[in-house]
Amino acid sequence: MALENPSIFWTKMGFIMVSFLESLLSGMIPTWSPSCRENPKILGIANSFAAGVFLAIALVHILPEMIETWDELETKKGVEKIFPLPEILVFAGYTIILIIDKVLFDTHALFDHDHEGAEDGHAEDPAHKKLEN
Repeated sequence: MALENPSIFWTKMGFIMVSFLESLLSGMIPTWSPSCRENPKILGIANSFAAGVFLAIALVHILPEMIETWDELETKKGVEKIFPLPEILVFAGYTIILIIDKVLFDTHALFDHDHEGAEDGHAEDPAHKKLEN
């Protein structure tokens, strides 16, 4: 297989390498920088950004393809679409994950009561304990 235009091939390869190195270095910054690892605001922003990326991938890329595939299956069988099953399944899955996350991992935020022996109000927060160590 001969390359029709080698300059386009090498330009693509160059951009692939630049993208790979950029993402590698950007991903390693939190590992190398102690101030980045220990700052809860930076970790919160990075966590929110990652959640937004995953949510965008799910809603912008996967959901439309799933709906299109479901519609194709329904038209092959000759059945009318009377219920939006893919949309309901995505909603149910997102709701279940949200409930599990909030109930299992964030229950201290649901109850606003003072703990005895807590000087700054963070005595029972596992994230704050990790940051103190």
